[in-house]
Amino acid sequence: MATDPATTPSDRDPRDPAPLLGTWLTRGREGLLTASTPGEGAVRRWTQKGNGWKGPDLLPAPGVRAPLTVAQGADNYIHLLGTRLTPAGQVELVHAVQLQTGRPLLGWTALGYPNKTDRRTGDPVAAVDGEGRLCVALRNRGSGVSVRCQQTRGGWARWQDLGGVGTRDTLAAAVDGTGLVELFVPDATSIGRYTQEKPGAAFALAERLETAVGSGSFAALAAADGTVSLFYPDEEGMIHLWAPHRGQHRPLLKAAGPGPLVPARLLVDGRDCTVLAQETGGGEVAFAVLPSEDEGEGAGAGWAPTAPGAGRGLALALREHREGGLVAMALPPGGEPLAARQTTGEGGPAFGRWEPLG
Repeated sequence: MATDPATTPSDRDPRDPAPLLGTWLTRGREGLLTASTPGEGAVRRWTQKGNGWKGPDLLPAPGVRAPLTVAQGADNYIHLLGTRLTPAGQVELVHAVQLQTGRPLLGWTALGYPNKTDRRTGDPVAAVDGEGRLCVALRNRGSGVSVRCQQTRGGWARWQDLGGVGTRDTLAAAVDGTGLVELFVPDATSIGRYTQEKPGAAFALAERLETAVGSGSFAALAAADGTVSLFYPDEEGMIHLWAPHRGQHRPLLKAAGPGPLVPARLLVDGRDCTVLAQETGGGEVAFAVLPSEDEGEGAGAGWAPTAPGAGRGLALALREHREGGLVAMALPPGGEPLAARQTTGEGGPAFGRWEPLG
């Protein structure tokens, strides 16, 4: 899988993609973690084994190009998305799935592309609904957004054009407590929120938030009550929370840097919290903790920086360990993943030393 060095996800030339997107650190039903990263003609996969890791296993991905987008649903299936060129020189999106930890992929299936084009038009964002259907959305050639979803009985629905113009490259999606996908689409002056009325239904614009959207990445996350929150930066580098179901829209804290923002949920001292991770301008990885469902209570919270020592342009991931606490992972451009473990009982984003998988 051909890759290029990662850059700030939003508003870059889409022909220079970040190599890895989505929830690329996943956890199987038996509790074991899996890290999926792009390689040359393959997906490189590390699987947790005891106190260490096994891998990388090389899963064939002939002709598949970055970015590699990873999504996982409640059924624990791991979905992989990439792009490749057809014999006619057109770009097409391709999809593969891993059904069980450590098992081979089930092929690569072509999904087509929203428009016939010889180049990518945006980064795919993917989410798996409560019934196991994968939905993928991306900016199309007309600078609007197109989405395509799996059907319950196999196959895929047609591409749905949501319209729009001037859409930013980076979108966000999450699944709410009822199993429905919510999609957030930014442009220069607003964010559109698209929802489904029922599982498998088409997407429709539910509301639009008029706000100035800055550079940096979008990130959406479902809270314990099943409602979805969006975290996004404004033009001044302040991270904002938009929780439409709770009627909340407020600033939270200054961004740690220009890197992608990765959220996760974690119990901290018995309280459900949102942990945010972001790369700083100096190549560190910083963490912040906010109380879930009332993140504004933590407004003004600070970042706790850590130093992976892997340079800049990191792809980040967070996942809860089966024994408690989070595992943070960072992939440097062209390098190997590094992991840091948070131990339980430390109350907050206290992580150990970053170490290579082994």
